Amino acid sequence: MASLLTLSIGEYSAVELILRLTTALIGMMAILLLFSISCSSQQFRFPLILSSVALFGAAWFESGVWVAWKDAFELAGTSYCVTGHILASQDRIIAWSLGVPAVLFCFGMIRLSDGISNGLRLEKISLLFLGLAIIAPFSSLLAIILLIAVSVAVMGVWPFRLSGNNAPMAVETRIATGCVLLSTALTFLGSWNLLPLGKSPNGILVRGEIIHSLCDLLSLVVPSAILLIGVLKLSHQASAKKP
Repeated sequence: MASLLTLSIGEYSAVELILRLTTALIGMMAILLLFSISCSSQQFRFPLILSSVALFGAAWFESGVWVAWKDAFELAGTSYCVTGHILASQDRIIAWSLGVPAVLFCFGMIRLSDGISNGLRLEKISLLFLGLAIIAPFSSLLAIILLIAVSVAVMGVWPFRLSGNNAPMAVETRIATGCVLLSTALTFLGSWNLLPLGKSPNGILVRGEIIHSLCDLLSLVVPSAILLIGVLKLSHQASAKKP
């Protein structure tokens, strides 16, 4: 008879800590985006509000991943053993589909704020991101294809141009989009067993959860921080130009 999966106290605590940290950082970034409205130009306030609301939703579902982890194990002596509750992997997917499309869409809105669309209007890019948010929880393959399409569009790569390098936040947008693409690539490499996660079941589970959380930080918190810094910089430049 195979023994039940057990985790050491250190392994369990490491995963719980990174899950708590991920939830807290996403929620803190949502609050920062919301409060930064008071010191930003009016034209950038809606992207800040939209990204803040999306991150609040993402933080809520990320907290579900943390709660599910606590419910999935119970302390038995000097180790944690499984209880039979399943991990909430679907909550992590929903958090991604709420946060990532919204934040990238806000980058697209700001890059279109100069009024030059060069072939890609706000209506078209809105439909792309809406499709990504709806499809992501149901089909990973279609989500990857659509994510690449919207990433190409937002970064201003031909044939989808958002005023190229002359649009606001051109460099910031490409860095943020690159972080999202990198985190997505790492996630799918892990799901296809192409990352060195170890051979023991407990090692694979622990390292997999830690990598998933780090990818969530890379795809949600880092782009949001870049968005916040970029908006504050543009607002400062706009106020400096006023007589």
